[in-house]
Parts: sequence; structure tokens; C-alpha cells
Amino acid sequence: MGLGGGLMARTKPSLAEALSPWSAPHDAADLLEGFRLSIVALAEEQHTGLPDSMRVLNALRLCKGTELAALGGDWPAMGVRRVGGAWTLDARQFDLWAQGQISVFRRKAAQSGQTAPSQASMQSKLNLF
Repeated sequence: MGLGGGLMARTKPSLAEALSPWSAPHDAADLLEGFRLSIVALAEEQHTGLPDSMRVLNALRLCKGTELAALGGDWPAMGVRRVGGAWTLDARQFDLWAQGQISVFRRKAAQSGQTAPSQASMQSKLNLF
């Protein structure tokens, strides 16, 4: 039995889950596009290329700065930076890196014959953001 008398807890995927080798390429591309747009919007809102660490972690659905640091180690071109003792992203570098990765994921999806999800499925994914 789930939480609250039968309701199941629903979690939103993090950047780490989107980049996992077990993620379907089409899903990874869609999730990464959402994260890319979130970071770009955050940087514009804060008028800086290095947005506030806690807001970056929230946008990427990560709990700790060390999770972001680990992703930066796995994906060096992502743009992870340590500023004032906290981990954040260089928003421009993340944007460029994410666009490249999205292209890679979409190419993999096309090569594997993975079809694009239905409109209803896309709408439910958009609701996650």
C-alpha cells in the first residue's frame, strides 16, 4: 500500500536519472531539454551566468552539491563550477553541452527505432516541469 491510504508517491526524475545509461534515449532527450530550459531561465532571472547553487540543485532535482560535482566529473563539458564553496553551473556552457547531448540522444533514439511518445504522453512529461 502506498502513502496516504493507497496513493503512490510520484517522484520527478533528476538530471542524474536523465543521464543514466538505463534511460531511454528519447526520454533522456526530453528530460534534458526541460533541465536546459530551466537553467537558462534561472540564469536570465538572476542576471548571471553562474546562478545560485541551491536554485540550480532544485532545478536539476538534485539534493546535494556533491551530486552535481559527481555529474561534472562524469560529464566535464557540462560546466560544473565551484563558486564560494558551493557547486553551480556555468549556464552558457551547460546550455551548449545540453544541446549537444540532446542531439546525441535523439540520434540514438532514431537509430534504435524508438518512436516519439504520443501527444498525451508528452503532455504528462511536460507537467513534470
